[in-house]
Amino acid sequence: MHFSESEIQPLWDEVARIIGEAVIQLQHRGEPLAADSLVKYLEHELAAAGVQQRILIGAAINMLRTDRRS
Repeated sequence: MHFSESEIQPLWDEVARIIGEAVIQLQHRGEPLAADSLVKYLEHELAAAGVQQRILIGAAINMLRTDRRS
């Protein structure tokens, strides 16, 4: 199965928005901004999320974890 850029881009935009919201929440709480703290926050958000949102949050977590290994 092959997806075009125009089909994939909205998903990546939503993943970026989820990460951005996590950053704002951590700043609001006065917590340190690091990939580990973002992953921990997003993992907590998984519990209350629906199926579609869980997939997007999972993609955001994977993106943050992959970025740390680079």
